[in-house]
Amino acid sequence: MVGGPLFTLRLWGLFCPCIQKDEDKSARQSLMQLNELGGRVDWHTSPKRNVGAVATGFVQSLFGGRSSSTTSISQSHTDEKPPTPAQLRLVDATKDSINWGEPYPELQLIPLPQTSQQQPQPDDAVAGGPVSPLGGLMKQNAMSYQLDIPLHHIVKIESIEPTMLVIITKDVHSTNENAPTEKEAARISFPSSDTRDAVSLDLKVLVEWNKQRQPEIEEDMPATGIRQRAQKAAHFAKREIEMREKKREREKRKSQHMQGGAGLKYTAMAMANQSK
Repeated sequence: MVGGPLFTLRLWGLFCPCIQKDEDKSARQSLMQLNELGGRVDWHTSPKRNVGAVATGFVQSLFGGRSSSTTSISQSHTDEKPPTPAQLRLVDATKDSINWGEPYPELQLIPLPQTSQQQPQPDDAVAGGPVSPLGGLMKQNAMSYQLDIPLHHIVKIESIEPTMLVIITKDVHSTNENAPTEKEAARISFPSSDTRDAVSLDLKVLVEWNKQRQPEIEEDMPATGIRQRAQKAAHFAKREIEMREKKREREKRKSQHMQGGAGLKYTAMAMANQSK
């Protein structure tokens, strides 16, 4: 997108690198490397344990049953969907609710079409299995949607397991006042731990650069979320304080005016008495 902060960052680095700040140079290098290394990643669903199965196995183990919580947990892991091949990239994006519609940096996870090498069988078409134009069977991805994460929503980036990265963001859509203010937005794995570490560092550099570039970002929170309610409450509280300050200032000026008027009155009376 022309005119966005990332476009401007690349443009200055291309034509005027000598006058570019050190933090901008680091951010530009991180941006280029991130988009290059993110060309093919595995996008994982968040792990979910089958709590009911675990509880049932635990109860059965108490009464001498063969089932155990360990077996149930292993079964819950086998129920997880396979990862989705995806592209990870940082681009300029626009949304009416952010920055008044002006471009802002956004991290995107885009599912890639995956085609197996096996040839389609006659029964596949009957069963409704998707067939690619090249003749191979297209595997069903666990993720069928694009994930968009505004860069200013990212709170932390954690490295887990040998090659996996977890992105934690603000939970702006939460409607539960007792729920945490952060959530796991994405879980991504890379071909190697070195690649994962490089992408993790690039993201951290870019998140910090974005904070320094624009510390305060205007954003309309979802109307149903507690963040929006808190934002409205803070707004009305601020207005109430301002109104009270204005009222106090008016009363102060009125009092000073009355005191000044009384002084003039007494001065005029004294001068009249002297003239007599």
